[in-house]
Amino acid sequence: MSAISSVSKRIKEVAQIHKPLFDGEHFLTGKEVCERLYIRPRTLQDYRDRRIIPYILFAGKILYKESDLERLLEDNYKE
Repeated sequence: MSAISSVSKRIKEVAQIHKPLFDGEHFLTGKEVCERLYIRPRTLQDYRDRRIIPYILFAGKILYKESDLERLLEDNYKE
């Protein structure tokens, strides 16, 4: 029984990590963006309001293209 429980747990973990691609693009939730950028949700909302970070509103959810975030970081990188 513990083997089945272990496999079930692993399937749930993979399902959480694996995100489907849409036209080859990964989309992130607000929580994922906050974790990656080390910011709070209110800061992320402020960035959206000020049009610093592009986003997509789909079915009542706000999603962010991973490539947009990477480009934003690269464009603002200072040596």
